Amino acid sequence: MRYLAGILGLFLSTVAADPGRAETRGAPITFHCSLDARCPEIRIAGDPFATLERTPSPFRGYGDPSLEHEPATGTLWLSYTWLEALPSKGLFPWAPKVDFGASTHLARSDDGGRSFRFVTAVNRTPRTTHPDSGEDGRMMHEVSTLLREPDGRWQILWLAYFDRLGKGPENRSDFHFVRARASRPENLGPGAEPWLGGRAAAAGFRVRHHLSNLPEISDCATLTEPGLFAQDGATYLAAGCIVVEGGRRRPERERVVLLRQTADGYRYLGQLLDFADAERLDAAHLEQADLALSRSGEVILIVTPIRPASDPKHQGCVVYTVDDLARARVRRDNRGHAVPRAVITADGNGLGPGLCTYDAKSETGVMMVITSFDLRSKPVDIVFSLRATGIHP
Repeated sequence: MRYLAGILGLFLSTVAADPGRAETRGAPITFHCSLDARCPEIRIAGDPFATLERTPSPFRGYGDPSLEHEPATGTLWLSYTWLEALPSKGLFPWAPKVDFGASTHLARSDDGGRSFRFVTAVNRTPRTTHPDSGEDGRMMHEVSTLLREPDGRWQILWLAYFDRLGKGPENRSDFHFVRARASRPENLGPGAEPWLGGRAAAAGFRVRHHLSNLPEISDCATLTEPGLFAQDGATYLAAGCIVVEGGRRRPERERVVLLRQTADGYRYLGQLLDFADAERLDAAHLEQADLALSRSGEVILIVTPIRPASDPKHQGCVVYTVDDLARARVRRDNRGHAVPRAVITADGNGLGPGLCTYDAKSETGVMMVITSFDLRSKPVDIVFSLRATGIHP
């Protein structure tokens, strides 16, 4: 969703359907998620929304969900972004500056996704200094992806960046992925390390794997919104490639790429979707990838179409079938157009609906994020919520 970094350009400065129906051959499932009981909100027991001075925080809620089923126990694990307002000292004590904070939390469900309860915070947002410039700031953590790997270990990967204190979104920088691994999901967090990045991350962050090592994506300033997936003994990573050239973003060269994890890094497999696919959805970008197995056993890819100049910017989620994972090929018609399997939209404004996740074992169906922005209130009121669409594409 990358609600804090906008669409990472800040690095530089439909029809309602029955949620339970089956896919109709030749026509995608369509569903509109409303802000009511038809698309119920998911709350995490033991992890209330953030408060500020005993009142609801002006920036609060949950975002960026990632579901993963644990076969041995039947537990569904959910990683998500927990949002809060973080005041820092301004020029005058009565006028503090406020940053929008994001950290990664973990919850579990032992009833098939009908309810979730908080387990742990994977990371936090303490004050720190930039490793190269020495500027004061915080590291922010969002858009996590959770995976039980083929060897039984657990991996979580998320988007991190440096947030300069009180400077606003246009001064966020150094975007990269951070990774943690553990034998159990509740132990994820300790030992996390800067893992994968490109030119958008300063040398002082010491990212383990640099995009320049993969010539096919060396033009990516960074990868964004990671999606992990495992099948047949292999671990895959889908992510958006952000291209910045001459001081501006180049959407016509951006794409959703697929990598395979290796013993010493990653191997490039190909691009799943490109700018032409985005244009066919009247979007500038397709991002926020999630890979999963459908109930019929097919691999599916979920992405969010983004229109930067629109309100809302995020246009919901589109589901595609992946016909050949090893070759990064989604299902296309005889004209070469990617064929949607489901189209899910929603109410909400501001950044709007987006970043969906799916696990066939979860009664939630596709889980999505809805945003509600009231910028006219004093203070502003920005709320993110998780919703259960009930759609099983």
